[in-house]
Amino acid sequence: MPLLKTLMLLLILGSSSGLPALPPVSDTGDSTQLPPVFIIGEHEAAFNALTLEYQTLLLTACDDNMDLAYDKWLGMLEEMEAYANLVNVDLKGVKMWINVFWDKKGAIQHIAYHLKPQSKNVDTRYLTAFLTQFSQEYRFPLEYREHYSHYGSASFPVFPRRLGGNSASDRTPSGNSLQNASNKPLVKEKY
Repeated sequence: MPLLKTLMLLLILGSSSGLPALPPVSDTGDSTQLPPVFIIGEHEAAFNALTLEYQTLLLTACDDNMDLAYDKWLGMLEEMEAYANLVNVDLKGVKMWINVFWDKKGAIQHIAYHLKPQSKNVDTRYLTAFLTQFSQEYRFPLEYREHYSHYGSASFPVFPRRLGGNSASDRTPSGNSLQNASNKPLVKEKY
């Protein structure tokens, strides 16, 4: 009997916590039914279908220019961090694997993520809500003839450092030069 009372108490407290209810986890294999942001493993069949639909990689969309692809990825993470600061969300200490799916114009269609074991403990309901809001506000600065995706890692805060030389941000995917005010690339510190 005490177990039943404990479960009922948890159910009552959980339903009155003010937190948004989690959507039911279904796995129909239909990627059109996926929420815009979800945790990797929640919708396995639909996630697998989504990865088949978005086979073009960010690297391919950047004409196989790894520096350009990395610079654009890092730029998105910096924008995500700036947006978090703007809406008063603390991402410091969050570390995750993240898969982003963009349409041809660079609009984020889906974000799938999974917190790394060494990540700060965060309520995934709030992180999912933040990523959903970010995905609605942000447009990735790359248009391509097909929709594309990238699976990578994100750690906050983002720590780029400036180096001299020809920056990936100074080039378009076709290699044409652009002017950059600092003329120095953003490169993630290597540890």
